[in-house]
Amino acid sequence: MEPFAGSGFAEFDRMAALFRRTRELLDVLCATNELPDDATEVIATQTLPYVEDIEQGFRVWLRAGAANIDELRALVAHAGIASGTVSGPAESRAALLEAMNDVALSGRAEIVPAPVRALSALHHARLVFALLPATPADEVHYPAGRRTYADILPPRRPAELAERIEELERSLWTVATRRQPRLNDGSYRRTYGFFDTAARISDNRFLAS
Repeated sequence: MEPFAGSGFAEFDRMAALFRRTRELLDVLCATNELPDDATEVIATQTLPYVEDIEQGFRVWLRAGAANIDELRALVAHAGIASGTVSGPAESRAALLEAMNDVALSGRAEIVPAPVRALSALHHARLVFALLPATPADEVHYPAGRRTYADILPPRRPAELAERIEELERSLWTVATRRQPRLNDGSYRRTYGFFDTAARISDNRFLAS
């Protein structure tokens, strides 16, 4: 493991170290089919909480104008909240907006300041998703297939972003429970690519370029 030179910003350095450590754990898993002894604890107590921050940031960030009716309906259904019986397009959208408000406020019993950490995690994740397909071949560390992530397109709509965030969480849970992922599994490759790219763009060499 190369020494990590901090940026001087504690939160950024914390995330950068997390990305590097998570990718290292995934590298060991790919190479040996086994996880280091501390891997489950790291994923459960550090990496998954980071993904939960992204999810929380997504709920706060999402605005009805960013999604069409079908996407709102899919997001509401995915959250398990019924939007009610409606009789027309206007009532349908109003019901969906109300349900989306319930999604955004779920688990929050009082008005609180905007979660800066969660929003920062979300916006950073969106940057990672955007830069992932442009990763240079010599910076792609995934141990199978071609040295490229060009086929992993960034999510373009809220529903796609929600699916990719959930995929990160699902793949990490698979790893944490010591179920061996298949290297030809697209979901696992996208998750590895996310942390590979996140580690790359948090490197001081990238920031200085």
